[in-house]
Amino acid sequence: LSASRQIRLQHMRGIAETSALVNSSLRLDKVLNRVMDTVIQLTGAERGYIVLRNPDTNAFEFMVARGMDESQIDTGEFTISRTIVNEVSESGNAALTDNASSDERYLNVESIVSMSLRSILAVPMKIQNEIIGVIYCDNRMISGVFEHNDLGSLGGFAGQAAIAIENARLFESSQKQLDEITSMREMLDNIFSSVVSGIITVNSENVITTCNRAAYEILAKEQPVGLHLQDVLDSG
Repeated sequence: LSASRQIRLQHMRGIAETSALVNSSLRLDKVLNRVMDTVIQLTGAERGYIVLRNPDTNAFEFMVARGMDESQIDTGEFTISRTIVNEVSESGNAALTDNASSDERYLNVESIVSMSLRSILAVPMKIQNEIIGVIYCDNRMISGVFEHNDLGSLGGFAGQAAIAIENARLFESSQKQLDEITSMREMLDNIFSSVVSGIITVNSENVITTCNRAAYEILAKEQPVGLHLQDVLDSG
């Protein structure tokens, strides 16, 4: 096999292995960090960032940033080309430049000129036709770090990452709703049991579904739940 073919196969194996790893967690923070580790590994980028669309506001927010030495970068302090992130998020097409500072497309982009950005690679994360985020990589010192092969590798991985991220988001949202329902149920149970009057709830067929302690004592039934209300009243 040629050297380029071997590199391509290595990238494909890496994507398969890391995709399985990314999809092994349902915690959003872990998924994002694993995605970022893979991005740096696949591309050799100096820095990498993940931007996600907020489902409530529809705005794009920076979620995680990583350097080549695997250190976290404070997302409140970093500067990148928002022009390229916006371009990718709006068009749905990947962006690649091997020397952004001299690229005619970006000569008038202040962020690129002021930061002297060299290599930039950004790909959209899509679920079907919906763009949920952008993976952005750059190198501020070296030109030509990224090649067109990286577009395919990172683009393929971005699709897997998007699914893993969305699954984690849905899981966390469901967990939050479950916690809220459980908390509310516990509160209602406490209120229900503390009421001194007898309280009985029935379903549409008049079968008793809940019964507080006072109602148990009034009805003198060990377990009225599940019985028809009329039968319980008649027996009383």
